[in-house]
Amino acid sequence: MTYTHRLATTSDTTAVATLWQAFAQDRAKVDPSMVVKPDFNYTKYMARQLANPLTYAWVLLHESDAQTTIVGCMIIYFYDEAPPLYLPQEMLEEHLVDNPFVSRRVGSVLGLYIKPEHRQPEAIKLLTNAAIAKAEEMKVNDIDLLISADQTGMQAFVQKSGFTKAAVQYTKHYQVPDNDSLPSLHPPHPDIEQPKLPVPGAIPLRDPQTNELVRNPQGEVVFLMPLTIEATEERKLPIYPTPVRDPQTQTWVFDVDGQLVVAPVVRDEEGQIMEYKGIPQFYPPAYQHINGKLTLKQDGEGNYVFCEVEKDPQGKIIRTPDGRPVFKQFRI
Repeated sequence: MTYTHRLATTSDTTAVATLWQAFAQDRAKVDPSMVVKPDFNYTKYMARQLANPLTYAWVLLHESDAQTTIVGCMIIYFYDEAPPLYLPQEMLEEHLVDNPFVSRRVGSVLGLYIKPEHRQPEAIKLLTNAAIAKAEEMKVNDIDLLISADQTGMQAFVQKSGFTKAAVQYTKHYQVPDNDSLPSLHPPHPDIEQPKLPVPGAIPLRDPQTNELVRNPQGEVVFLMPLTIEATEERKLPIYPTPVRDPQTQTWVFDVDGQLVVAPVVRDEEGQIMEYKGIPQFYPPAYQHINGKLTLKQDGEGNYVFCEVEKDPQGKIIRTPDGRPVFKQFRI
């Protein structure tokens, strides 16, 4: 049999959803704690998974009689155990108190399913090797996965691939009547001010010391807006500009119209966002000395000034030997 694989796209949603329904049904057969919802919408669920920027899915393709069919899939998602810095200070402190282990960057396997007639070692390796390569690319500390107790062959396979059996999970299932008055198992949650986002992907800016929402001179909540990406640029994650800070107070800076000042992104001669080692590059702010103090440079109209890039006689951006763009330096 001939097998290939590739990253799943939204056009694969229906095919992957069908496989995932079979995966869920198989899990339910061997694990009494996993009860499948009779009316669950697998297509909608899979569409959300494939749209998640930190979730990656691969499909296994079988070629036969000039036809290519999707016969398997594997899904892995990535997360950081460290809490995001925009959480309230008290929640950040709770995390430190409640977690004795160093936070990890984790690749967690959501699942692997291949149709029974195609469960060949070479087919399994295509999917697992792709997931491992992506995890290494994402620079995770660990890859976590859960394997059913009955899948002894898969357990042996992953151990040969360098995985260690870290735990053995047991479950004891209870049947709870639907009409019982159940004690709440939801922990109390502190109120967090969550402002309405002006555009999808906008991030409310918070003070790094107090974690309170930052407001502009007009008293409005300030948002960090994702850059508009050209249709020709394929990116899974949004890009956010770097807010400018006052060199004396380290506070966020606002322009004459009360708008947050952010560094412009560098684009090359073709208009594509310039990167250095995979990181988008932004124009740094220009500085000057006034009365012995380092300040941000402004033009005659009060607009903040940013350093320009050096260009060769042909108008191309000059780079350092390792690929970093070279910026002109203002005399301080």
